[in-house]
Amino acid sequence: MEILLLLISFSAFVFFISLYYFSSAKENSKKQAAACATKKEFSKASFVIPCTIFIVTFLLLNKIIFAIIFVILYLYFSWNIKHRNFQKNQNLIDRQVMEALSIIKSSVQVGNSIQNALIVAQNELKEPLKTEFRAISSRIALGVNVGEALEAAAKNTQNKELKFMFNTLIISKDTGASLSGIFEKINDMIAQRITIGRKISALTAQGKMSGNIVSSIPFVVIAMTYLIEPEITGVLFTTFAGNILLLIIVVLTISGSFIIKKMTEVKL
Repeated sequence: MEILLLLISFSAFVFFISLYYFSSAKENSKKQAAACATKKEFSKASFVIPCTIFIVTFLLLNKIIFAIIFVILYLYFSWNIKHRNFQKNQNLIDRQVMEALSIIKSSVQVGNSIQNALIVAQNELKEPLKTEFRAISSRIALGVNVGEALEAAAKNTQNKELKFMFNTLIISKDTGASLSGIFEKINDMIAQRITIGRKISALTAQGKMSGNIVSSIPFVVIAMTYLIEPEITGVLFTTFAGNILLLIIVVLTISGSFIIKKMTEVKL
């Protein structure tokens, strides 16, 4: 009976993780990861869902240790999903910045002002960068100076290349410098950065895979041992000392996985 309740709790946990994943993917397809509204929504979800998991698990199993374990697992997997989606979003923005540079440079070369060039980029770009340019155009339409609108956009974004592009536009607007040569150098720099990033991802892929395998080994061993000797392994689930040991296993495994991910993550 207790194992059945544990399976029900695990199913609820998987449901919450799936719900978080799909809602996060949907949100990232519409908004940039650095948007303020997304931060507020995430802060609410990061508080409500763990509390719900804790209460549901505690009511089903009547064991606070298992409730803590499921909350820890949820926090780790939700952070992992959010971090992965954020990296994908940033890589997509890096590629779109190159496109935006070409659009703005071509628009300025035919005689348009920076303000009109930003509107052209907004109309031609796709999400998620389109949202950022739409926000700039909205600020300008409300009477905000172009330089101030670009400064606000540079402060809000977490993407280095996008921030660099906005700062370049601000300096060019203030000094009257030519954008063509500057944008070509920025374009080459971003292309080299993307190429280096892909090489690093290929070189660290084996380490990341090894980390995932090593992290899953303790749980696979527990499951196999339970199938072979359920009475011995059942102590982990039925006694308080076993629950504490299981909590230690989960914490150490997640800590090791986190450290491996950070070791194989290279920031450019």
